[in-house]
Amino acid sequence: MRRHQAEADLPAAEVLAERIAAARRLREHHLWEILRTLPSLAEARDDADFRHRFRTLMDRDDLVAASRLLVDAARPTCHLDQLVCLEGTWIARICSDGSVPRAVAVHVDRVAAVMAALVALDRAAPVKH
Repeated sequence: MRRHQAEADLPAAEVLAERIAAARRLREHHLWEILRTLPSLAEARDDADFRHRFRTLMDRDDLVAASRLLVDAARPTCHLDQLVCLEGTWIARICSDGSVPRAVAVHVDRVAAVMAALVALDRAAPVKH
Protein backbone atom coordinates (compact mmCIF):
# COMPACT_ATOMS: atom_id res chain seq x y z
CA MET A 1 0.00 0.00 0.00
CA ARG A 2 2.83 2.42 0.75
CA ARG A 3 4.19 2.05 -2.79
CA HIS A 4 0.82 3.01 -4.26
CA GLN A 5 0.55 5.92 -1.82
CA ALA A 6 4.01 7.14 -2.86
CA GLU A 7 3.10 6.77 -6.55
CA ALA A 8 -0.04 8.85 -6.01
CA ASP A 9 2.14 11.73 -4.82
CA LEU A 10 4.36 11.69 -7.93
CA PRO A 11 3.64 13.25 -11.33
CA ALA A 12 2.37 10.70 -13.87
CA ALA A 13 5.56 10.90 -15.96
CA GLU A 14 7.67 10.05 -12.90
CA VAL A 15 5.57 6.99 -12.14
CA LEU A 16 5.73 5.87 -15.78
CA ALA A 17 9.49 6.32 -15.86
CA GLU A 18 9.86 4.07 -12.81
CA ARG A 19 7.54 1.43 -14.25
CA ILE A 20 9.34 1.39 -17.59
CA ALA A 21 12.73 1.12 -15.91
CA ALA A 22 11.51 -1.80 -13.78
CA ALA A 23 9.93 -3.70 -16.68
CA ARG A 24 11.98 -6.34 -18.46
CA ARG A 25 9.76 -5.86 -21.50
CA LEU A 26 6.95 -3.39 -22.12
CA ARG A 27 3.51 -4.81 -22.60
CA GLU A 28 0.33 -3.50 -24.16
CA HIS A 29 -0.96 -2.03 -20.90
CA HIS A 30 2.16 0.11 -20.54
CA LEU A 31 1.54 1.82 -23.89
CA TRP A 32 -2.13 2.40 -23.06
CA GLU A 33 -1.03 3.97 -19.75
CA ILE A 34 1.46 6.21 -21.56
CA LEU A 35 -1.27 7.38 -23.94
CA ARG A 36 -3.67 7.91 -21.05
CA THR A 37 -1.37 9.95 -18.83
CA LEU A 38 1.31 11.90 -20.73
CA PRO A 39 0.44 15.58 -21.17
CA SER A 40 2.23 15.60 -24.54
CA LEU A 41 -0.36 13.10 -25.85
CA ALA A 42 -3.47 15.06 -24.81
CA GLU A 43 -4.37 15.94 -28.42
CA ALA A 44 -3.95 12.32 -29.50
CA ARG A 45 -6.30 11.15 -26.75
CA ASP A 46 -9.00 13.43 -28.18
CA ASP A 47 -8.44 12.38 -31.80
CA ALA A 48 -10.78 9.55 -32.86
CA ASP A 49 -8.69 8.75 -35.95
CA PHE A 50 -5.53 8.45 -33.87
CA ARG A 51 -7.25 6.24 -31.29
CA HIS A 52 -8.51 3.95 -34.08
CA ARG A 53 -5.01 3.61 -35.61
CA PHE A 54 -3.47 3.03 -32.19
CA ARG A 55 -6.08 0.42 -31.22
CA THR A 56 -5.56 -1.38 -34.57
CA LEU A 57 -1.80 -1.62 -33.94
CA MET A 58 -2.38 -2.80 -30.39
CA ASP A 59 -4.86 -5.44 -31.58
CA ARG A 60 -2.15 -6.69 -33.95
CA ASP A 61 0.31 -6.73 -31.01
CA ASP A 62 2.57 -4.40 -33.01
CA LEU A 63 4.06 -2.53 -30.07
CA VAL A 64 6.97 -1.24 -32.15
CA ALA A 65 4.67 0.58 -34.59
CA ALA A 66 2.37 1.69 -31.75
CA SER A 67 5.30 3.22 -29.87
CA ARG A 68 6.38 5.12 -32.97
CA LEU A 69 2.82 6.34 -33.47
CA LEU A 70 2.88 7.71 -29.91
CA VAL A 71 6.15 9.54 -30.60
CA ASP A 72 4.74 11.02 -33.80
CA ALA A 73 1.57 12.14 -32.00
CA ALA A 74 3.32 13.94 -29.14
CA ARG A 75 3.07 17.72 -28.89
CA PRO A 76 5.24 19.66 -29.17
CA THR A 77 6.28 17.79 -32.27
CA CYS A 78 9.08 15.29 -31.83
CA HIS A 79 10.67 12.44 -33.74
CA LEU A 80 12.70 9.34 -33.08
CA ASP A 81 16.14 10.57 -34.07
CA GLN A 82 18.15 7.46 -33.21
CA LEU A 83 17.45 3.88 -32.22
CA VAL A 84 20.40 1.53 -31.98
CA CYS A 85 21.16 -1.72 -30.24
CA LEU A 86 24.61 -2.09 -28.71
CA GLU A 87 25.49 -5.36 -27.03
CA GLY A 88 21.86 -6.18 -26.30
CA THR A 89 20.90 -2.74 -25.01
CA TRP A 90 18.69 -0.34 -26.96
CA ILE A 91 19.49 3.36 -27.02
CA ALA A 92 16.72 5.70 -28.16
CA ARG A 93 17.02 9.43 -28.76
CA ILE A 94 13.98 11.57 -29.40
CA CYS A 95 14.37 15.14 -30.59
CA SER A 96 11.67 17.72 -29.96
CA ASP A 97 10.63 21.13 -31.23
CA GLY A 98 9.66 22.05 -27.66
CA SER A 99 11.49 23.61 -24.76
CA VAL A 100 13.27 20.31 -24.07
CA PRO A 101 15.25 19.63 -27.27
CA ARG A 102 15.96 15.92 -26.80
CA ALA A 103 15.83 12.95 -24.50
CA VAL A 104 17.89 9.77 -24.49
CA ALA A 105 16.94 6.50 -22.85
CA VAL A 106 18.56 3.09 -22.53
CA HIS A 107 16.75 -0.20 -21.97
CA VAL A 108 17.10 -3.88 -22.89
CA ASP A 109 13.69 -3.73 -24.60
CA ARG A 110 13.39 -1.80 -27.86
CA VAL A 111 9.89 -0.43 -27.18
CA ALA A 112 10.80 0.43 -23.59
CA ALA A 113 13.80 2.48 -24.73
CA VAL A 114 11.63 4.51 -27.11
CA MET A 115 8.87 5.01 -24.54
CA ALA A 116 11.36 5.89 -21.81
CA ALA A 117 12.76 8.65 -24.03
CA LEU A 118 9.26 9.96 -24.74
CA VAL A 119 8.41 9.94 -21.04
CA ALA A 120 11.71 11.71 -20.31
CA LEU A 121 10.64 14.58 -22.56
CA ASP A 122 7.45 14.98 -20.51
CA ARG A 123 9.34 14.69 -17.24
CA ALA A 124 11.75 17.44 -18.24
CA ALA A 125 9.14 19.77 -19.78
CA PRO A 126 8.11 22.76 -17.69
CA VAL A 127 4.75 22.28 -16.01
CA LYS A 128 2.07 24.66 -17.29
CA HIS A 129 -0.48 25.84 -14.75
